[in-house]
Amino acid sequence: MSTHLHSLWQRAMDSAAGDDPFSRLRRSSLEVAASDFDIPLTPEVRTAAVQLRLSDESSDASGAVAALEASDFLRRVQRAVARLAKARRSRLADVVRLTSGDFDLARLNVATASLGSWVVDLSYPVVEEDSPASASSTLWTEIGVVELIRALPEDDGDDQSIDSIDAASPVIRRAVSDLVSKVSDKRPELSLSLSVRRTSGEVLRSSVTPRQASILREKLAVAREERGIIRVRGRLDGLRTRRQIFYLEVSEGREIHGFVDESLMPAVRENLDHLVEVELETFVMRSRSGRASQRQYRLMRVGQQQSQLPAGDDVKF
Repeated sequence: MSTHLHSLWQRAMDSAAGDDPFSRLRRSSLEVAASDFDIPLTPEVRTAAVQLRLSDESSDASGAVAALEASDFLRRVQRAVARLAKARRSRLADVVRLTSGDFDLARLNVATASLGSWVVDLSYPVVEEDSPASASSTLWTEIGVVELIRALPEDDGDDQSIDSIDAASPVIRRAVSDLVSKVSDKRPELSLSLSVRRTSGEVLRSSVTPRQASILREKLAVAREERGIIRVRGRLDGLRTRRQIFYLEVSEGREIHGFVDESLMPAVRENLDHLVEVELETFVMRSRSGRASQRQYRLMRVGQQQSQLPAGDDVKF
């Protein structure tokens, strides 16, 4: 059976991702159809897909979202994903300006839509014929989506992910701001959720409530000061991949923790429970009232492996 038919089947499965009885019934019917029509379900033919859901809590019981708000939300997601993809592709600490080429390399295509939700295709970048990389070797859109989802809360009770934004790289802070910034008091507060099924089959999910969006906006408005780079030797004794937090024991049981971006996670996993030299970016957060936070840390290097998001200037909005 063709890969195209499998793609259509997978989109239908993605649109039935809910836990309600009708979604479960749709998934059961699709599984029967896959068996009847011999649709290949092996991981090798899976494609990456994103599902976006949006609801307006100030609306009626259905949570219906105005068309203008929905289109604005899609633009915000596209901008955040393109920004993160460019930072990883070009190894930049921050990305302020985006070109049409940046959007082409991290393009999101709406495949299907229903009330308050969209299933989105991820486009592979176009590469020159003489390029050593094939068109399917790197999916920048997927990288940008994964970075964005990991930076957002997993659910309404995930305050630790919100706190970790303090130590995130400048470009991640700017991308989250793309998503949650509120330009006008007339704009409704929207609840949103994002999920991605990676080409590997891994599924990641995030959600942001109006309460969480408000907290994130406050945190992103705080200035970072007293920046610096330090090198220490210690034992990596923990990693929370969902919240992108590392734990490092530096001396006699003293432990520090901080933010680690996606590009360094494999290096942290390889060195867990080992003594290793690391490089950390350090800074404090200072509120508008002048109150300073405890020192924050971001992992920049593990052994010889360097983060693809280098240290940079503060994010200015």
